Amino acid sequence: MGDASTLAAWAAAVSSVATLTITTVVSGRRDHRRWAREALTDAFVAFLEASWRHSDTVRALASQAPIDPELVQPAYAEMRSQLTRLRLLASGSVLQAGEELLRLQRELQMSDHESRGTAQERVSAGRRKVVECAKKDMGLPR
Repeated sequence: MGDASTLAAWAAAVSSVATLTITTVVSGRRDHRRWAREALTDAFVAFLEASWRHSDTVRALASQAPIDPELVQPAYAEMRSQLTRLRLLASGSVLQAGEELLRLQRELQMSDHESRGTAQERVSAGRRKVVECAKKDMGLPR
C-alpha cells in the first residue's frame, strides 16, 4: 500500500511541477507579447502625432517659403526618434512606410507656397500608408 501511495505522490508532484513550468512559460510569452504590442502602439501613436504636429506647423506658416527649419525641427526630430523605436519593434513594411513619410514631411517643409497643397496631400497619403501597415503588423482590422 505504501508503494502505491508513494508512486501516486511522486506522480502528483511531477505533474504539479510540469503544470507550473508550462503555465510560467506560457504566461511569460503572453506578457512579452502584450508588452511588445503596447510598446509598438505607443511608438506608432507618437510617430503619427509628431507627423501631424509637423504638418500643422507647416500649415500655420503657409506664407513662408521655405519654412524656417527651426520652427518644425522639434516635430521632425520626434518623428525620427519614434522611427528608431519602430525599427526595433515593427516589420519592414512599417519601416518603409515610416521612412517614406519622414521623407515626405521633409519635402513638405521645403516646398514653396504653390506646391505646398500637393505636398500636404502626399504627406496625408503617406500617413494613411503608415496606419495601414501598422494595423496589418498588429493584426488589427483594416
